[in-house]
Amino acid sequence: MKIYSFMVMFLLGMIAGVLFLTSMPEDQLEMPLQKEEREAVLLAPEDRIRDDNIQVFNDRIVIDLADLKGRKVSWSSYADTESMIPTLDNGCNGLEFVPASPKDLHEGVVIAFEKNNRLIIHRIQKIGQDKEGWFAITKGDNNQYTDGKVRWAEVRYVTFGIIC
Repeated sequence: MKIYSFMVMFLLGMIAGVLFLTSMPEDQLEMPLQKEEREAVLLAPEDRIRDDNIQVFNDRIVIDLADLKGRKVSWSSYADTESMIPTLDNGCNGLEFVPASPKDLHEGVVIAFEKNNRLIIHRIQKIGQDKEGWFAITKGDNNQYTDGKVRWAEVRYVTFGIIC
């Protein structure tokens, strides 16, 4: 008798769940992205510094930059444009290096590039080639529109660490 009661309750619960899900408007349900959708939507930079090259002490952090193979590294601060929120905001600082070639740049990487005598820090959305050569399409994480094509000659830095 107990097993039948359990089975009836289980089936009623399943039916109630299906009815609930099918009766709710889709825009009111919080559905996590499937793996394929996440990969298409979320762009993240690659790991530039191995974990064993970072040491954390009570009074300091030491980062061995051997993984960057002698590239020029610098410390940067960012203007309060809100274009890269939530990744960057006023008061954040970044570690960046000068890329050696377009091979250092991938989709998801945050770069600094120069346009109209301004340094812009945005994420690479897409990389391509056209008759003029290599280009990246960039966009601020909080911007609706892309910046258009950014050429290799305009790229100044690759951000590999952010401290806020």
